[in-house]
Amino acid sequence: MITGAQGVRQTRSKTTYEVPQQQQQQSFEWGRTSQRTSHGKPRRGSVMGGTMTTAGADVDMRESYSTYLERSSAADVMTDALPDIDLYDHDNPLAVTQYVNDIYQYWYKVEPDTRVSETYMLIQGDINYKMRAILIDWLVEVHLKFKLMPETLFLTTNLIDRFLELKTVTRRNLQLVGVTAMLVASKYEEIWAPEVRDFVYISDRAYTRQQILEMEKQMLNTLGFHLTVPTPYCFLNRFFKAAGGDRQFQLYASYAVECALPEYGMLKYSGSTLAAAGVYIAIRGLQTGSWNHTMEAHTRLSESEVYPCACDMAELMRKAPTATLTAVYKKYSSEKFMKIATLPVPHDLRL
Repeated sequence: MITGAQGVRQTRSKTTYEVPQQQQQQSFEWGRTSQRTSHGKPRRGSVMGGTMTTAGADVDMRESYSTYLERSSAADVMTDALPDIDLYDHDNPLAVTQYVNDIYQYWYKVEPDTRVSETYMLIQGDINYKMRAILIDWLVEVHLKFKLMPETLFLTTNLIDRFLELKTVTRRNLQLVGVTAMLVASKYEEIWAPEVRDFVYISDRAYTRQQILEMEKQMLNTLGFHLTVPTPYCFLNRFFKAAGGDRQFQLYASYAVECALPEYGMLKYSGSTLAAAGVYIAIRGLQTGSWNHTMEAHTRLSESEVYPCACDMAELMRKAPTATLTAVYKKYSSEKFMKIATLPVPHDLRL
């Protein structure tokens, strides 16, 4: 499907994946994952919030933080044991502590409208869930090489799934959908986003600049320019704060959640549930505490509700070292990420 450009920047390596098809014996390879050509600087920190308009969004069935406090008080639960996780950020305008609970209430409200069906791949005739996994695995490498923000990777995955749920795509154009989704996500999340020519190069010139721009217009119009969506990363930031996790804790939970990104079967869980499961695995794996009232209040999930997702996620983590697609595992096995992928997975997290 995609061929390499011979003699172009031979000092840079090319990553190739091949998957045999049962019906048609074809293979396809995806291009370089080397550093982008432009000299952009990655943004520091993260930005939370934004606005999104949805028509007729149903309120999420899980109760809000304030409702949880009221119910706990009525049930004689010690609500004073629930700490103010924003206590040290009240003077930080970027933390928007006076609005943060309302923001997350809104995220929970609109989350169902931004999810895709766990069976959406049935409408696709030329691609399947394995090809989706290969695409996202490759984009994890591209994301790392371009030194993009974590938000960009999660938004990219969301855009791909939402687009594929609405439009049928040929296997030849699947990678075009992937690089275009990352281009759009980069423009939305990054201060210095990669340029179109960077994506032309990273895909080994399989697509022209004009093809990427045409796909960008098609994707944005298909999605109604609806880009402000709650991804697992939005919820991870809040749950990290509730759990009081350090950098190792955050990397461990992030690794768990990213292991779920290429897995089509994990679409049955919402982004907030995936984030909660990642934090739950980190709590169990690093033995930093328990799933207490604070975690229940902010995740709106009891331990019994988060446990099935955590078990499925833990199983993906166990298989990661020997899996066919290893981009996430290699990423988190590096010194930059504290070799977090080499830590043991809680052995008792099994269904």
